[in-house]
Amino acid sequence: MIKWILSLLLFAIQIKPVCGANLDTHSKELHYRFSFGKLGSGASDFQGPFGIFISHDNKIYVADDLAHRIQIFNLQGKLLETIGRKGAGNKEFAWVDKAVVDKVGNLYVADTGNDRVQILDSNYQLIKRFGERGSRPGEFKNPRSIALDSKANIYVADWENHRIQVFDQQGKFLRLFGRAGNGKGAFLNPIAIHIGGDNLIFVSDFKNHRVQVFDSQESFLYLFGKKGNAEGEFKNPSGLAQDQAGYLYVADYDNHRIQIFSKEGRQFVRAFGREGSLAGEFRHPTDLSFDSFGNLYVVDRGNHRIQVFSPSVMSISE
Repeated sequence: MIKWILSLLLFAIQIKPVCGANLDTHSKELHYRFSFGKLGSGASDFQGPFGIFISHDNKIYVADDLAHRIQIFNLQGKLLETIGRKGAGNKEFAWVDKAVVDKVGNLYVADTGNDRVQILDSNYQLIKRFGERGSRPGEFKNPRSIALDSKANIYVADWENHRIQVFDQQGKFLRLFGRAGNGKGAFLNPIAIHIGGDNLIFVSDFKNHRVQVFDSQESFLYLFGKKGNAEGEFKNPSGLAQDQAGYLYVADYDNHRIQIFSKEGRQFVRAFGREGSLAGEFRHPTDLSFDSFGNLYVVDRGNHRIQVFSPSVMSISE
């Protein structure tokens, strides 16, 4: 008990702002609430979880990567349903990295090891699957993440092809952008995509240690970050999310922390977390998502758990 209390006190100190930026009242402190999950193969256990997405009805979809399945929880971390198993058939996955849900409940899955995307309906029955291994348009080499724009077009981070591909709702190829490299608009293993309410497209450029920003026409706008562990620097940035006020949160994978930036990512705000397994500590955080109450859920991959943080002392409810 004493160890747990001390860890919370250390975390409370650590999460305070670490820069002198002028911030408005929406920049709130986060408080550790609880975590769920542990290493294992049973129900509610994880094996290297990677992606997380919280739907409009507050269901939590966790891509349980090395267990080749998607687990669905309520906001208290209670398991509701499990989808998938290892394989290459319908509703089977290989190293699944991300799943997202549209407004009508359809589930879009980045089936990473099978080099494809699967689309399931609200009852988790297959609608369509598309993609195969290759480098031509519509083909993938380890798709790592997936995002939907306001028209439900599907954006896929094509990891080994160093590009983003765009498809319509039926999985028809529309266009792509990006190439291998370290110049503006080029990528070295893009790993995560986030499309904001203003249709800005944020891409975590993993091995270039930066985040790139594009407009709704996929034209390059600007980038931020470089390799390092100082404020605003990254060691392999991964998942992206925005809170209700528009602040951008980045899972800084090899710095074992979460960094927070202003709405467009131009200004560093604060960081929290360090390497470890206590409350508020991380081992390789990969992804993050907000529920409708403003609570933050972080995939703590190396600790095989999800950690939950609140911007206030409010209770988490259904």
